[in-house]
Formats: sequence, structure tokens, C-alpha cells
Amino acid sequence: MLDVDLPAPAAAVRSLLASRGIVPALALLNDRTSFRFTAIYKLNGDVMRAAHAFDRDSEYRTWLKVVPLGKSFCQYALEHGEFMTSHASKDQRLTNRPYAGMVESYYGRLLTRGCGTPYGTFIHFDLEPRSIPTEEIRFLREVIPQFIDYLE
Repeated sequence: MLDVDLPAPAAAVRSLLASRGIVPALALLNDRTSFRFTAIYKLNGDVMRAAHAFDRDSEYRTWLKVVPLGKSFCQYALEHGEFMTSHASKDQRLTNRPYAGMVESYYGRLLTRGCGTPYGTFIHFDLEPRSIPTEEIRFLREVIPQFIDYLE
């Protein structure tokens, strides 16, 4: 766990972004969940590229760095603003099963630039089934927009 001595979690995220950068802030948000990975993926044409990523097990795999948009869970977050599945292989909404057998749980939220165009997504994901509490989703909705000021 990161040693952050601030009165509120949102202030801790803001402070880490300003003083230590994006990956430490992602690590802090990851620590609040059971997900293995927390990342920011940038939309680049028809692919999503990992711009910044945190792997709880420190084994970040190359297959996670570039993902075709049409085969990603991010396509749903981009389309709807937010998307979540805690058990993809059993999720009846997913007809094409993006990354079947690899990514099993996903929470993603659209990141937009100041002008309103999509930058990409903030995501938590894992190879195992995971869920995210409603109160954590509310918190993420509050803090995720802070990241855009630190992205290219």
C-alpha cells in the first residue's frame, strides 16, 4: 500500500498525480480494489494502446499493451461512458466475448479531453472474476476526470 497521509482519498489521488505522476495514482486506485491491473488506455484509430499501467504482480504482459478496439471491453466504455462486467465468460450481454479466456473482469470509464473528444479509458481489469462496490464506482466517477490534465 502506498504511504499517503492526506485527509481524503480524492485529495490523495490529486496529490499523487501532481507530485509523483500517473502510475503512482493508478497504484493507489488499484490498492482500493481486488483487481490485478489498473490502466489508462488511449484511443488511437481502431486500437486501444496502454498509455499508463499498473500491475499488482509487476508482470505487465505485452499482450495487454495494444488491443484492437473491436475486440476490447473498452469499446463498450467508449460507447456508453462506463462499462463493467465481473464475470465476462458468464455475461449474457457479451456476444463476441472480448479476450475470452484472458480478461474475465473489467471496469472501464470513458476519459474525455476538455473539448469533449474521447481520449480513451480508465480501467480496472483482471484475469479472474472480480467485482467493484457501488461506492467505489461513485468515487472513481469523481477522481477519474483528474487524470486528463496529466495525459498528453
